[in-house]
Amino acid sequence: MSQINQHIGDKPTLEWVALDLIDVDRNYQREIKPLLVEKILTKFTWRKFGAIVLTRKAEGRFAVVEGQHRWKAACLHPAVDAVPAVIVTHDDTASEADSFLAINRDRMAVTSVEQYWAGVTAGDDAAMAISKVLQAAGCDVVPVQGHYRPNLTNSISALDRCLKRYGHGSTRRALLVIREAWPDDAKALRGTLITALARIIRANEKTVSDADLAAVIRRESFAKLTAHAESFRKLSGGSADTAIARTIAELFNRGKRVNVLHFGASA
Repeated sequence: MSQINQHIGDKPTLEWVALDLIDVDRNYQREIKPLLVEKILTKFTWRKFGAIVLTRKAEGRFAVVEGQHRWKAACLHPAVDAVPAVIVTHDDTASEADSFLAINRDRMAVTSVEQYWAGVTAGDDAAMAISKVLQAAGCDVVPVQGHYRPNLTNSISALDRCLKRYGHGSTRRALLVIREAWPDDAKALRGTLITALARIIRANEKTVSDADLAAVIRRESFAKLTAHAESFRKLSGGSADTAIARTIAELFNRGKRVNVLHFGASA
């Protein structure tokens, strides 16, 4: 066990601080992201606000150490004139910046899988839509990041985009095609492949069967598909899922003159 720091400094205080007494030091703070502020503002509730971290300055003023986006959203809310804050002591701006770095560097990011399961518990619309399409295809999200098994996925963002771009039906069929093609592959439900297949199915939903698509990709490993797709990207650019969609369409259409597959639009 590493040695514990015995010099822990003064205890912080907990206070409600008037918004007009708070400043942001641009010497070390990041630029404000308007979209993040708007998101906090539109969903503003004290239950989710927490406490921001401030340092006491001269003449009764304070500077934000952590939480400037929540502070800015509070400033824009007509019903808010003060925020809960943890007040810490710093000797100078360098000390404040050091605290800012430590708080943000040492914070453990919430993974997309953790956000998903929390969203399901909370009844979040996006999480519930993902859960619905996965359940309809006999699939699910991994219980924790990195826990791979057949028919489980960690591609939360890709599924969210698929549902918004191509709809529930095409996304469900894409999942079923992958299950049929590679039923024992623990990492088969990759985001780029789900997106590519959903795109193809949406563009050819009345003319292509899931069994035919599964037969095409079953003949290839994911490594071969991506290697072929990379050659497309080098020639014409585009996203990884676009390149894989083109690759699958080319494999499907090889030797055909009629009933060819179109790889569809990206959105």
